[in-house]
Amino acid sequence: MPASAILVLSADPASIETITTALSSVGYSVTSETDPDAAFRAAPSHQLVVLDKLDGERSAADICREIRGTASMAAIPVLCVAQSDTVEERIAFLEAGADDVMARPFDGRELEARVEALLVRFQRSHALAPAEGVAGGGPAHRRNRIVAVFSPKGGVGTTTVATNMGVVQARQRPDRAVLIDLDVQFGQVATHLNMEVRQSLAEIVRDDTALREPEILRTYAMRHDSGLHVMAAPPSPELAELVEPKHVAQLLDTVVESYESVIVDAGSSLSELTMVVLDKADAVVLPVHPEMAALKAVHSLLDYLNEIGSVVGKTTFVLNNMFAREILRMRDVESALGTKVGAELPYDPFLYLKAVNEGVPIVIGAPRSAAADRLSRLTETVFGARAAAPGTPPAQADRKSRGLAGILRRG
Repeated sequence: MPASAILVLSADPASIETITTALSSVGYSVTSETDPDAAFRAAPSHQLVVLDKLDGERSAADICREIRGTASMAAIPVLCVAQSDTVEERIAFLEAGADDVMARPFDGRELEARVEALLVRFQRSHALAPAEGVAGGGPAHRRNRIVAVFSPKGGVGTTTVATNMGVVQARQRPDRAVLIDLDVQFGQVATHLNMEVRQSLAEIVRDDTALREPEILRTYAMRHDSGLHVMAAPPSPELAELVEPKHVAQLLDTVVESYESVIVDAGSSLSELTMVVLDKADAVVLPVHPEMAALKAVHSLLDYLNEIGSVVGKTTFVLNNMFAREILRMRDVESALGTKVGAELPYDPFLYLKAVNEGVPIVIGAPRSAAADRLSRLTETVFGARAAAPGTPPAQADRKSRGLAGILRRG
């Protein structure tokens, strides 16, 4: 993606120099403007716009709003630079339609990562536009194959989201969706589905043939009544030690040859194993709670992964409302994350707990509930035509060939 053209609008020469130097040094073609009207005319010929501090009557938020109000610029991502880290300024940019907000002072590496993440996200969305002339006369869409559900803080609903997504996919295409529990030490997928674990990932990784042969690998999966196949976590922490990152990489490479949809419950522990999952996933679903501890954990995770960029660009944030009263408003949550929330699960004092205790996912036990509707829509969004297309663009792969697991080893 180094050839992408970036437009920078700023009234501050020093800021223009900082941004231009940081992006040009990694191969981007950068054009700068100080006049908002000139920048507005030039924007359609660029792949991304960076809006910084402006003088005069129109602010950067005003220009962002104008870009978002112009149909011909709908596919151009906008990164706004806040002059401080105040919630109010970040919210103002998000409400104006900014796709990402970065506060001063910032490091050049953060700028590079955020720009790359936005370009990846919008490039994939553009690739998903209907293709005319496909055999059969209808539009063709590329769909995600591997979706990882992960959160850096436990207890935010990761397994609930993963199991319900798996059931939704399986009910559409029985026996063509698999849910892998890679929370290897304390995974609870089997409990959420009321399934007795007869064989697990511990047995799979001991069978080299199964890790290479899709049909043999399928024999290790348990079948849920919904038609969902399940590869359960090991039954004890001791057996969990048998599952290594190399096994997970091989498992994910093989499983997509046998299943159309792969959902991975990646748990809440950031490890080399998890990093392999995040690296190979076509999309990542990240549940969060509307409370500061959870949001700080997510923010720390994003800061850590920004060196790579690929994870942030393919992530859908899910706000799980676990509290009866509104602790933080949606715009406060989005401001804390620095990005928009893709889905929201409603508060319910009984439904989620009942589903876990009975081992019956919400989309089965309460199919007409608001929670079931939101979970179904989330699944359709992540796996459907609106989700990011699978695969990493070659340019990105070249620049980031070290991989996520390598970053963790260095950390």
